[in-house]
Parts: sequence; structure tokens; C-alpha cells
Amino acid sequence: MAAQSDKPNLSRRRLLQAAAIVPAVAIPTLVVASPAQAYYMGNISRSNVMTRAKDWYDRGIQYDQGSTATDNDGGHRYRRDCSGFVSMAWHSATPGHSTRTLSDISHPVYWSSLLPGDIVNSYDNHCMLFAKWVEKGVSMKVYHLVSPSADMKYETKYVTTLKNADYSPLRYDKIFD
Repeated sequence: MAAQSDKPNLSRRRLLQAAAIVPAVAIPTLVVASPAQAYYMGNISRSNVMTRAKDWYDRGIQYDQGSTATDNDGGHRYRRDCSGFVSMAWHSATPGHSTRTLSDISHPVYWSSLLPGDIVNSYDNHCMLFAKWVEKGVSMKVYHLVSPSADMKYETKYVTTLKNADYSPLRYDKIFD
């Protein structure tokens, strides 16, 4: 009997090998988000930004700078104003950046380079989330929380009008295609 206890237990050895392999396989799976998911303040896909924006639009979130609303996963609360809406869509810091600080987490792009999920921002005034071109370089569709009397809008804006009102196109530093 003593001789048998000196032999390695094959099932125990296999369990130990499996225990060493499973974490190496499972950890990347746990760390990498699916394309439909975005981690708070992490990288985010354009499609996820647009899904988050459309959620607030579909829910009819009303403008109220003094209060907050949850994002589409219910885990974070953002200010119900234009820059709080953009912060929510980008899944950046709560309760949201201001039009003055959005440039701290984004960088300028050319008007012709605007892609869904980018923004047009007027420093210390207003910002809008670019959805798509109606006519490239001429007119675009944007989402934005406007004012208490107008609330959430999805409407057409003209590049010339935005340029004349000192808007600048910006791209979130953590966005990817």
C-alpha cells in the first residue's frame, strides 16, 4: 500500500495542469470587452457611442442642468445638459464634462473628417454629437440636449452656420472604429 502512495496521482496532476492553464485562457476573456460593451472611462466603439446617444434620445431625456439621468446600463449618472449628454455617450467621467473641458479628453479633427460619435463644440456655449452627414461637408445630423424648452433633438445642422458660430469638430481620444 505504501508503494501506491509514492506514485503520482494522474487525476491530481491533470487537475493541477488544468488549474495552471485555465487562468491563462480565461483572463484575456474577462479583460477584453465585446464590441457592444464599453467600460466606464475606457475605450469605446463608435457604434456603442451612437447606441448610448440614441438611448437617451429614445427615452426622451429632458434638459435639466441641475439634475442627472442614468446611462443605458443604469450604472452611471450624467448631467442632463449638452456636455453631460456627450460625456454619457462617450462613457467618460460622471457627472459629465463641460463644454470647456471636453477638449481635455478629445482632439481637433477636420470638418470633412467627422465620423459618428465625434462632436462639434462651441467652447463655453454648446456641443452636439455628430451622427452622420446629410451632404458631406455641407449638412449633418446631430443629437443634442438643447434647453429646457427644446429638450433632446436629432436635427440637421449646416457646417457654414456652425463655423460662423465658432464651433469646432472634436474626436474623443478613446473612440475606435
